[in-house]
Amino acid sequence: MAKQTEAFARTLIDAQLNDQHWQISDGTSVRYEYTLPNGDRADYMLCSREGRGLAIVEAKRESINAADAREQGRRNAEQANVPFVFLANGNEILFWDWQHEAHPRPVRTFFSQADLERRAALLQMRVDPLTVAIDTRIAGRDYQMDCNETVCREIGLGRRKMLLEMATGTGKTRTAAALIKRLFAANVVTRVLFLVDRIPLAMQTEDALLPST
Repeated sequence: MAKQTEAFARTLIDAQLNDQHWQISDGTSVRYEYTLPNGDRADYMLCSREGRGLAIVEAKRESINAADAREQGRRNAEQANVPFVFLANGNEILFWDWQHEAHPRPVRTFFSQADLERRAALLQMRVDPLTVAIDTRIAGRDYQMDCNETVCREIGLGRRKMLLEMATGTGKTRTAAALIKRLFAANVVTRVLFLVDRIPLAMQTEDALLPST
């Protein structure tokens, strides 16, 4: 019964990959029961269009929490020398940049081949944001720079969620703008969503992010 349930989960995973336009039967993009150097097998290996490994997928039956495969996924990704891991059971999918993030995170679906290729290319150019100078013209006060440094240190430890709390008038927008610029320069991010709840704050943010030359 367990094998039947896991087989059903793999059927769902195949459909989810197909929905993201993975060529699941071309023999190059998706490889099943991929044999690792230590003799173990990864359930799936997702590859670039040239056949280079990008991610392994650890598939579990529906009754098993996908996160329970975390350590197995990390070991297999390390053996396969690939940067990304997906943990899936047919109902939930977790994604993990295991070398830079502390924990897997839920995603709505698998990433496309092109998206994984883009993410892998970005990793090749990524540097420690602490090695990139803070633009003090944007946020040069001591506490603003301390905040910037703290966030970048936590990113280096694999933390993804942080809350910054600053009093009115202390330069929250400028602090955020300097941090965003630093993360872009370090190739840690390629896109940023900046939300505000009032139009004047949007204008203030635009001034900080796109200063006049």
